[in-house]
Amino acid sequence: MKPKFRFITAFICLMIMDIMAIFSTWFWVVNIIYIIFLFTAVWMFRKKYKKFNTYLFIFIGFSGLAFLARIFETAWYFNQVSLILLTIAYLALIMESVKYIEMKNASNYMLLYFTLIVGINAYLLGIHVFDLRFYLSSGLDYGIYIFYYINLLILGIFGFIYYLNSYSKKAVYFVSLILALIFAEVLRDMGVFYMQDPSVEVAEAILRLAVALFAVLFFITKEKKLHLINMI
Repeated sequence: MKPKFRFITAFICLMIMDIMAIFSTWFWVVNIIYIIFLFTAVWMFRKKYKKFNTYLFIFIGFSGLAFLARIFETAWYFNQVSLILLTIAYLALIMESVKYIEMKNASNYMLLYFTLIVGINAYLLGIHVFDLRFYLSSGLDYGIYIFYYINLLILGIFGFIYYLNSYSKKAVYFVSLILALIFAEVLRDMGVFYMQDPSVEVAEAILRLAVALFAVLFFITKEKKLHLINMI
């Protein structure tokens, strides 16, 4: 069996196990599956990258530790520790994307479009974080959530700039992982604070696996411009 089909088979099997674990309320299994899938993706694509990438291993290490901490979420502080660890992991994504961003002159239309997109997303995330204050027990918890979502917003801004700047396959992977990540985080908060619905948790688990896959593909893919016609 070719590596590609082995990976697809592994992805489907883990996704099915993920769904079964959610309906069985074995959420610790869901976190373990994410860790297994993340390291499986790195192992499957290990031949694609030739040299040690510090940011890749920072992302893998801190993401793995974050979801390991979530296994012990019955103690409140493990959830906050996981958010701090994920913040460090996402900083590695930002630093990796910065290496490929070149500042170029943009038209007024593109600047307006960029400002509107960033403003709308910042507003929506701001409303979400503002509503969380009613469900958190302390100011420290709320401060950690604010810091975490600011980091997510910065990640989204860099992803959008990178995509508009490049249009490469690497940029597509990056913006795809950011979109999956933001939706997964919002869905997780919905399941924790608003409503515990299996469909929400299944959607979050699938998006979480997509984040791991797109992150690995982003790191191992070489920057190569796509031949696209300029939109503006």
